[in-house]
Amino acid sequence: MAGCLEADFQFPMEDPLDELATTIKRKCETLPPLSSKCCIYRIPRNLRKINEKSYTPSLISIGPFHRGNPNFQAMEEQKLRYLQRFIQRNSNRDLEDYLTASMKWEKEARDCYLATISLSSIEFTEMLVLDGCFIIEFFLTWRRGDFDPTDRIFHRPALSQAILRDLKLLENQIPFFILEILYNIAFEDNEKAPSFLKLTCECIIGPNKIPDHYQKTKILHLVDFLRTYYLPPEKKETCYEGQDWEFPDGISELHESGVTLKVDKDDKFLNIKFEKGVLYIPELMLENYTESQLRNLVAFEQCHYPRESFVVDYVLFLDSLIYDRKDVEVLVNHGIILNSPGSSEDVYRLFSNISKGTTYSRATFYYADVCRRLNDYCGTPWNRWKAILRQEYFSNPWSMISTIAAVVLLILTVIQTYCDIIQLQY
Repeated sequence: MAGCLEADFQFPMEDPLDELATTIKRKCETLPPLSSKCCIYRIPRNLRKINEKSYTPSLISIGPFHRGNPNFQAMEEQKLRYLQRFIQRNSNRDLEDYLTASMKWEKEARDCYLATISLSSIEFTEMLVLDGCFIIEFFLTWRRGDFDPTDRIFHRPALSQAILRDLKLLENQIPFFILEILYNIAFEDNEKAPSFLKLTCECIIGPNKIPDHYQKTKILHLVDFLRTYYLPPEKKETCYEGQDWEFPDGISELHESGVTLKVDKDDKFLNIKFEKGVLYIPELMLENYTESQLRNLVAFEQCHYPRESFVVDYVLFLDSLIYDRKDVEVLVNHGIILNSPGSSEDVYRLFSNISKGTTYSRATFYYADVCRRLNDYCGTPWNRWKAILRQEYFSNPWSMISTIAAVVLLILTVIQTYCDIIQLQY
């Protein structure tokens, strides 16, 4: 009898919802803490699907996102060779010193990545040292110019250019402060060595002095370094909420409406100005890697600077000026776009596609005032009439002479007619 009672007795089953709630709570408890230092992102899918090649390394993996990809295995040997060369720059330091310094800052470096990095502490530290020392040695070799005869990168200019392009990809980054730490160890006793900031400027931008705003800004990584260089000197906070502004017509329409177009030799392409009927646009050299650079700057701003998206605003503004190939030809003829590798159709397609998938804020759009003043200027009839006169009658010396002759003839005819009328009256 007792055995029957034991067989019939059953423990109450746990409520499925309670079990699910417990599971979710455990997952929440194991979430890694969020960090405000995050600055290295994977490219959002809506941008990547438009042109995946622009965001993907071609030769070398830097950082954790593309680490282990067999396509970049050949460059791992070069990293080791560059590491050997770099360590020899300071005979008082050995590899352990660089590893120790990097491991000390491991947490801060991990916090810079949006995704959780699954590498162990040893693997992560190895990555920081190998990749960081490679970048620094690459810059030092680039700056010095006298290459080792056995160097397999700089004796092939296409390779060095491709690597420099890969170093400007958002997914191919390590924190800038790690690079500075490694560099400062190597040159701690060398007072003549430039700062790593200056070295980076010489290699990525050119042999110019360091812009003042670098001293006031914490550089996050090489993509952020590039963006910081191009920032306007005065990042004025614009606000046009409640005010009407629209994107202007294509550049050929603006030109026909009386806007004078002039190229600005400023190498900071964001500095577009409209003053007294003249639209100043800095020249833009379209080379093989320009699209990749612009796309990664745009992606970085979309992820990290949604309220200060100067590069996004730039590509949107230029896209508004380029409706068709005719607009491209106007920009090329004025020396604003220097298009070395492709046709007008390629330029049109570039700016049509590069702004796809991006979002922007009308309230903080950097060129809102330029757009508004352009539209106001073109909406004034007198400016259009002046443009028609200039384009139709004063576009070249012969048409100008013909026009002046016609006006003089008309005046003489009127005078003659007046004199004839006066004679008839008397």
